[in-house]
Amino acid sequence: MRPSPRTACLVATLAAAALSGCGSKEKPSLIERIGLSPTQERFVEVDLGSFLVPVPVSLEGITGRLEPENLIQLQIDLFAVVEPGDLKQVKQLKKRNEGRLHDSVIRVCRNTARDDLLDGQKSTLKAHLLDAVQPHLGGDAVLRVGLRRVTLEEI
Repeated sequence: MRPSPRTACLVATLAAAALSGCGSKEKPSLIERIGLSPTQERFVEVDLGSFLVPVPVSLEGITGRLEPENLIQLQIDLFAVVEPGDLKQVKQLKKRNEGRLHDSVIRVCRNTARDDLLDGQKSTLKAHLLDAVQPHLGGDAVLRVGLRRVTLEEI
């Protein structure tokens, strides 16, 4: 006896669902998660300004003490990466906390080790800047900070 077309179709559908993992509680694979993650186009940048920061550098002199012998001038153009829904809030907080934001950026630049300032990626500097600006701009609303232009010169 042959199964009816309806029964054959139902069996084929159930078999396909079982093979595809339909109904299983497994986590998606890494490739599936990457496909589900938001693309970079979903984010927007907020300009945080240009900063010109003189950074004192102490070098060990002949006397064996640390003496300030030179000064490095760091010039950066800083921006924050936010989701579009947080843009208005971040811009308002930037305007309200502009002075605190400026002071925090200067403090971070002056307290960052010379080697970290000279690092090509500036990853340590960016991490410290992110920690410094987040409290002034809505916390987790700021996802990352970036540097458009970085100039280091001895003066």
